[in-house]
Amino acid sequence: MPRMSTIFWGREMTVQRYITTERLDIYKKNLKVKPSQVMAAYHWNKALAGALLPAMQCLEVTLRNALNTAIQSFPPAGAKGLWDTNTNWVTSLPKYMGDTRINPAERFQRARAPKDRRDAAGYKLDKWGNRLLARTLTEENLVTMAKSQISKEGKKPTPDRIIAGLTFGFWTTLLTDMYEDNQSDRLLWPALTSYVFPNAPAGYTRADICKAFFQIKELRNRLSHHEAVWKFHQRDPVTGKTDYSKPVYGTQASCSLLRKHYDDILDMIGWMSPDRKANFLSHSANLRFYALCSVDGLNSYIAPEKIKAQIKVSRGGKGINRLIKILEKNEFIRIVKEGQTVLTIGTDNSILIQ
Repeated sequence: MPRMSTIFWGREMTVQRYITTERLDIYKKNLKVKPSQVMAAYHWNKALAGALLPAMQCLEVTLRNALNTAIQSFPPAGAKGLWDTNTNWVTSLPKYMGDTRINPAERFQRARAPKDRRDAAGYKLDKWGNRLLARTLTEENLVTMAKSQISKEGKKPTPDRIIAGLTFGFWTTLLTDMYEDNQSDRLLWPALTSYVFPNAPAGYTRADICKAFFQIKELRNRLSHHEAVWKFHQRDPVTGKTDYSKPVYGTQASCSLLRKHYDDILDMIGWMSPDRKANFLSHSANLRFYALCSVDGLNSYIAPEKIKAQIKVSRGGKGINRLIKILEKNEFIRIVKEGQTVLTIGTDNSILIQ
């Protein structure tokens, strides 16, 4: 019978076999951590990504609900008769955009077989008399995918379920100039700007808002694809576009840029709803992110001895000893001052308490 080590390709097999070298090397090259610290830094990034997710989720849900509410409550005046501004707008608007932006010769299938049902223009029809599509917009495809997934789950694809199932990319596409009509208010912008973003900075246009959301979309894509959320590249000073030939180096610089993006996310939530932002902050959902997105946050994983603030257990008395015992059991403890809870603490990194 072969030894277990032979079955598993030898005893030298490591975790790195399942993580690409390129994905790990950036911790040495960009963050400047030691080779022995790479895996710990990799797990720090996982914790950091997890701490970033609540704000990203809040932004995405707030955007889609703000758009959905504005379209139904304050429909663009020129949209009447062109696309539905009721709950069905989520399927009607993308279809209208496809019909108007794609040339009919490319948009619809031609009837070719003698048995094909066709209209007077020679386009192929389905059994209900609708033209069959040959080309669709990305937004239409995303709606179709959302409806298909909902149906696979045995549910009816209602507008609310479709809206909840659409990607962040769908919502950011609605912010582009493709959905802007300054002449007849057929589309979303500028008709809905003041309703969707009532607290945007003075002078901000749809283009400014769109640019801000697309920068966050770039970060969200890295988060979704399990990449390093702290990894940034410099931007071209003229075009403002990311220059992928110029990475940002060092923990302090990388964390500062990620913090700036996080602050932008919070601001953008406030553009739509100050109350939503205030509610998010009232639950301290930002504190874990700020703690982890720092030099000490990284050090808590790779080199805890470098963290200057410390309490010596030997001098801590009963309170500190009780804290240590609770953390050893991976439970939570609350810190109380004058009868009020001021802080809750739980084990929150990869360093095992000895």
